[in-house]
Amino acid sequence: MFGPSERASVAVAAECVASVGPGIPPPASVPSGIPGFHAAWYGQSGYPTLCPGQPSKAVVAFYNSGSLGWRISPYGDYAALGTWAPSPGQDQPSILGGDGTHGTPNTRFAGYNRPDAMPADYIGPGQVAWFQFTVKAPRTPGTYRFYLRPLIEGVQWMEDYGVFWQVTVVPGDPPQRVTVSAVDPSSDSFTAGGTTFRYDRNDTFEINDATMRYEDFKFTISVADAIDIRYQSTAAGVSSFNVVADFGNAPPTVKAEAGNFDGGPTKNDVSLTVTPPASNLPHEYPSQRALVPSGTAVCEATSGQYEPPYSGVHPEGSYVDLNVPSGTYCYRSGPQGASWFAYSAPVTVPAP
Repeated sequence: MFGPSERASVAVAAECVASVGPGIPPPASVPSGIPGFHAAWYGQSGYPTLCPGQPSKAVVAFYNSGSLGWRISPYGDYAALGTWAPSPGQDQPSILGGDGTHGTPNTRFAGYNRPDAMPADYIGPGQVAWFQFTVKAPRTPGTYRFYLRPLIEGVQWMEDYGVFWQVTVVPGDPPQRVTVSAVDPSSDSFTAGGTTFRYDRNDTFEINDATMRYEDFKFTISVADAIDIRYQSTAAGVSSFNVVADFGNAPPTVKAEAGNFDGGPTKNDVSLTVTPPASNLPHEYPSQRALVPSGTAVCEATSGQYEPPYSGVHPEGSYVDLNVPSGTYCYRSGPQGASWFAYSAPVTVPAP
């Protein structure tokens, strides 16, 4: 975090100012050891007041008040947050956040109706899980509510404490658009139009309206990028940076084709061609694949469980995924170190 004097020395966009209310502390006591799967609300961050289209981070804690642990395993039993009634409704998409599908903004939810999944492989009885997600203000000023409830995925919903986020959207001018002329990663700053802008982990970051992490923004930003900025100069202020034209790290195109590429007797290989835009800086492009249901029409983040990266795919070449089991697959690829991807069309490997 930069001190007030450091951030006050740079330009400030003349527009509405976002704020976040005080956090809500946990109750003095919570139940414990109830047989089965159970959860008790254990505090949350405050409600935000935002400019139109501005993102804000949110945190909520749940105490495992049951006798069974929450775990990530092949058999499920993992805890998640689900959307709930009255707004937007049980398992329904929300205009305040999502994964970019079902009409939701891409704030990197775990699913369009799952704000987050448990943050550790195991949360035992008596332990606390801190869930984090990002909400985004709609374009129309007003007051919006976003309800959520914990569940054990595929097993049961846990207690409903009426947890919600209230997002107040105030009128504001459009963000200031700047073009980057110099970047200094060592000081978390960049220059645009002769003005230096600083950022830190307290700020929010997007690329083409899709939320990304501080680390990804630091990796992505380069000379000639266009960025929409809502800048606050105080040390406690939360600025927002949205890369709307990424000159050096734009998503590639990804083409997947099934065939016989190893000289064997069956067409059980997939040729993956990753083609970055000419404007991109030199990168490797690791790829991932996910087994998806037959008949999948479009590949996206929620199509299936993407496996860890394969060997690096370079801009000038292709990668062949050999001896793939029969089924339908989605492939995705992005610059090394980024958390955003481009997706192929579904490709089907026939049975032998």
